[in-house]
Amino acid sequence: MKTSVFLNRRLPFGLVMAAVCALAASAGAQTVLFDFGNDASFRGVTTPSPDLNGNYWNSLRTGVFYQELTDISGAATTIDFGFSTGVATDSYNGPAGATDAATVDVDVFFTDIDDVALGDLGAFEAAFDYVAGPSLPTNNQVRFEIQQLDPSKRYELSFFGSHKYSIDATTVYSVYSDNTYSTLVGTVSLDIQDEMDPSLHNRDMVAVLSGLAPQDSNILYVEFVGSNGGDGYLNSMKLVATDAPATAGDFNGDGLVNAADYTVWRDNLNGDEAVLGGAGDGSGTVDSGDYTVWSNNYGVSGSLAVAVPEPLSTSMLIVVLGGCGLTATRRH
Repeated sequence: MKTSVFLNRRLPFGLVMAAVCALAASAGAQTVLFDFGNDASFRGVTTPSPDLNGNYWNSLRTGVFYQELTDISGAATTIDFGFSTGVATDSYNGPAGATDAATVDVDVFFTDIDDVALGDLGAFEAAFDYVAGPSLPTNNQVRFEIQQLDPSKRYELSFFGSHKYSIDATTVYSVYSDNTYSTLVGTVSLDIQDEMDPSLHNRDMVAVLSGLAPQDSNILYVEFVGSNGGDGYLNSMKLVATDAPATAGDFNGDGLVNAADYTVWRDNLNGDEAVLGGAGDGSGTVDSGDYTVWSNNYGVSGSLAVAVPEPLSTSMLIVVLGGCGLTATRRH
């Protein structure tokens, strides 16, 4: 397993699912797929784009800062990505078992996943390889930044991790508020192998963090590590962006209810309430009722994150309300 370090240099899951898709589409959803490993990485392979589902991927290797990632339709985005800690890359003892650098193209054939259950993340090449902790006595956290995000959006991250014979059977995925990684925004765990039989890797489960607002400098600061401090594993990931629901009193749509929103109210008094972006009292006119909404919510942020358990069900409709962050482990 090879380890490399890259420091960021740029600042800054049939009816219910149809309902989910319709909601996502109506909210301006954008999806980006991440494959951790490519033809240039150690015992890695690039996921073809489009894959068998017609999806486009970003196959990434360590040591490179990626700009303007491609979305699931093949269109360019503004989103950038890079690791900020030491990170290892490999495919050995992943879903394909014992792999060999000389036979990687053949080894992919043995990738054992439930591609239907994994949905968009069910590409065999994407599940085949992974990034992992650097196998140090301490400090095995892997950190990366997803940059150039839209503050008017809320983001969902779906993590697929899978490995055999790991020291820690569970990987913990977390998002923090800034690059100090001291203030936790949300966290979720995933069994990357069977807790009783380490020879059985995860085939069909993902861990999900929802309702994430872009943090400092419009970045998501992501970390993963084994639940007991050992290596964590991440094979692939999906990012979905949807329009943020309006926060009452947030008349300028920046996710905060503050003095700037009073200015918007004052400058549009007696005008069309549409200018308040759905954050007023719904009377149709900018009036004293909207001022009351603003004053009652002063200081509120639309980026609160709350941990909520979700049943392991393939027919669960998840609705994110009011910008709250839902965390779940589920079939995707």
